[in-house]
Amino acid sequence: MKIFKIFIIIILVAFLGTVFLSVSGYYQTELQKDMILTNEAIEKFEQDVKEGKDIDASDYLASKQKNYDNRISESGRYISEKLNKIVSNGIKKTLKIIIKAIEE
Repeated sequence: MKIFKIFIIIILVAFLGTVFLSVSGYYQTELQKDMILTNEAIEKFEQDVKEGKDIDASDYLASKQKNYDNRISESGRYISEKLNKIVSNGIKKTLKIIIKAIEE
């Protein structure tokens, strides 16, 4: 019963936080920042066209991809790959044994 109450409180706090961010205009502010950056990129593009410069699209597009790699994620990936090899080999050997038993 205590865990249920804690779970409900966490959900309530998350909901209230979301409502607060929505009412405070946080999301709209973030969208406005993106629009300003886009307008600046358009102006830069137009200026470069007027000046006859070489144009590359990557110069005007903001990269939204973030790199979240760290030691923990790299370790997790390494462990995952090793476990995948172990399980794959185990399944192959098991299937070979089953096929051998069926053939006899």
